[in-house]
Amino acid sequence: MPIFEDFPTCFACRSIDLEIVHNDDFGPMTACTQCGYSWIATFKDFTSEITITKAS
Repeated sequence: MPIFEDFPTCFACRSIDLEIVHNDDFGPMTACTQCGYSWIATFKDFTSEITITKAS
């Protein structure tokens, strides 16, 4: 039986290329590197294997 990995995906384009960025107003946010869409990060976003960067 195959095992399906459950990766977080972008809500806009469904890409799995995501990163955590810091926003001064909203705190940590998940951002898509493909389309640029971002949303407030959840615990699931932090526990996945992702790249963490700080936006200026």
